[in-house]
Amino acid sequence: MIYRKLLFLTAGLLLLSCGLEEYYYLPQVPQASIITRLNTEATINLPSISGFYYASNYSIFYRIYISNYPTESSDNSQFSSISPNLINDYNAIFPSTDPTNTSASTSVNTNFRNRNYFELCFEDEDIGSLLPSRGGTLSIRFPTQDGNYPVVSLGSFNNNEEIRICRSSELISPQPRLPTGQPDLFFRNTSGLSSNENAVATVNADVSGRSGIQGHAYVSMYIVAVGYDNALFTQIYSKPTHIGVFKLPNM
Repeated sequence: MIYRKLLFLTAGLLLLSCGLEEYYYLPQVPQASIITRLNTEATINLPSISGFYYASNYSIFYRIYISNYPTESSDNSQFSSISPNLINDYNAIFPSTDPTNTSASTSVNTNFRNRNYFELCFEDEDIGSLLPSRGGTLSIRFPTQDGNYPVVSLGSFNNNEEIRICRSSELISPQPRLPTGQPDLFFRNTSGLSSNENAVATVNADVSGRSGIQGHAYVSMYIVAVGYDNALFTQIYSKPTHIGVFKLPNM
């Protein structure tokens, strides 16, 4: 009898010492928190995720699509007219964005990198400081006037200062180039950006080109919350939320 009591006590202590495996989860940005105006502006109310100790920041993934279709609409009914690849990518990623689909998981490789989506960068600004876990009101603006630069600002957290958005730093040898020879990574439509010859893995891997078609360039964007899995030593992500499709200004 004593032996059996000791056995149960030992087993109980063993379970307590092992504990339960920690479940890492980050909430999805609600679609209702994103307000778009045509395909030129978006306002995103980012909730604070500071309560999740493993949360680090928010991040945005993007892909550029070349088109000969002019539109000011951001409605997804226009996506197939803008680019067949745009609607294909949108439909493929949609199950992961659907908040009612509880079986879908977020994988950066599956959802984004395998579809040539890249992480957005900011001019002279770290993504963690511009899109912090404390949240805020993020504004994205794509000007319609030629030569202007698309920008973001995060409300009072950076005094509404507008910061230029940039294409991914992971691109190998992107076009176009500045007069200095450095890559021009700003989101503006140029012949170097829209050339189908440049839409390859070693040049503009973030661009979906179309043979014989130029004229307009659009970018599709998704936002995710980012954290770190301390058990697997890997980054974790929330379900993505589609921000919208925006038209790049001409250079």
